[in-house]
Amino acid sequence: MAATVAIYYWWPAGTAVLTHVATWQRTGGIISSAVAMSLAGGVLSELSLIYFQDKGRWTAAHLDNMAFKIVFFLISGSIVYEFYLWQTFWFGEGASWSILLPKVMVDQFIYSVIWSLPFQTLSFRWHNLGYSGRRLWKELGLDFIVERMLPVLVTNWMFWIPGVLFIYSMPTVLQMPLAIFATAIWSVLLSAVSKQGVSEPMPLTGVPEIVAQPVE
Repeated sequence: MAATVAIYYWWPAGTAVLTHVATWQRTGGIISSAVAMSLAGGVLSELSLIYFQDKGRWTAAHLDNMAFKIVFFLISGSIVYEFYLWQTFWFGEGASWSILLPKVMVDQFIYSVIWSLPFQTLSFRWHNLGYSGRRLWKELGLDFIVERMLPVLVTNWMFWIPGVLFIYSMPTVLQMPLAIFATAIWSVLLSAVSKQGVSEPMPLTGVPEIVAQPVE
């Protein structure tokens, strides 16, 4: 991501290429952005599990996981697209710290805490519980916040604080393509995190183990 930002600002040929990407973004609007994010976050992460973890063995669970994540990131992509436009409306466009810092603060300490984290954690947990709202409701409480949401939030900050700093350094029309690239990395990262310290068969959702396992 840092290389992409550097190429845009300091390499004329790279600027020209990214300008064509910006044209695609402007033409496709929210629909193309949402579809691209669903493919990056929904398909790429599951393919990484299939071909790097499960040696290319497809199962019905993989198809279910992929379908769920495609829908999830389609919704997320639509929301993020509008959110970035509002960030530009509120704080302006540019790479100065007076513009970048407010955007990063609002993104990570308001948007992520109030919306992104709960939406992600609850959605993936609901999926892991077999789409059972009743079972999910029974788990909600202080333990759910401390054992599931808080660790995911910390992981989110570690990845996305530098990530959105690069994203907001780009012109508004190029922020979404860079966010889509970051989402692909984020999905793979979550899949890797879920493998740490697991001694039983892995849940194939591409989310951290703290989301996938029941709270005691």
